[in-house]
Amino acid sequence: MKKIGLLIVLFISLVSCSDNDDKPSASYVGQWTLTRMGSGNPAVNSIDVLLWEESYTFNSNNTFSKTRKKDGKTTTISGTYSVVKTTDQTQFELNYTAESDIIASCTSNIKENLYIINSIGNLYGTWSICDGPMLVYEKKK
Repeated sequence: MKKIGLLIVLFISLVSCSDNDDKPSASYVGQWTLTRMGSGNPAVNSIDVLLWEESYTFNSNNTFSKTRKKDGKTTTISGTYSVVKTTDQTQFELNYTAESDIIASCTSNIKENLYIINSIGNLYGTWSICDGPMLVYEKKK
């Protein structure tokens, strides 16, 4: 009887682990496009004017690229990323291979942090906490 109980517990733990590891990664891998830009001022946030075009592409091998088109110039940079998942958010730390003026960071010239609010599904930049614009990205389907 103990052996059957142990087998059931082992089976349940294996099934639950494999489901959690495979599905979340598919939710953020792909291209995310800038759709909204604003500031701490609610009046500005309501205006859907983008000062530039921008996108992130997350690959399944933990590499990414970021592309910005502004004033007729296209800049692309790349690097690696790590992910921390919580119940409410999926958080990303991006590590770039070189410094660039398109890295939207409060603390570093080669690191950037982003997050997805799981219940909403949009990707958000953290630049707004240090007087940068609020940046919101949606996943391209």
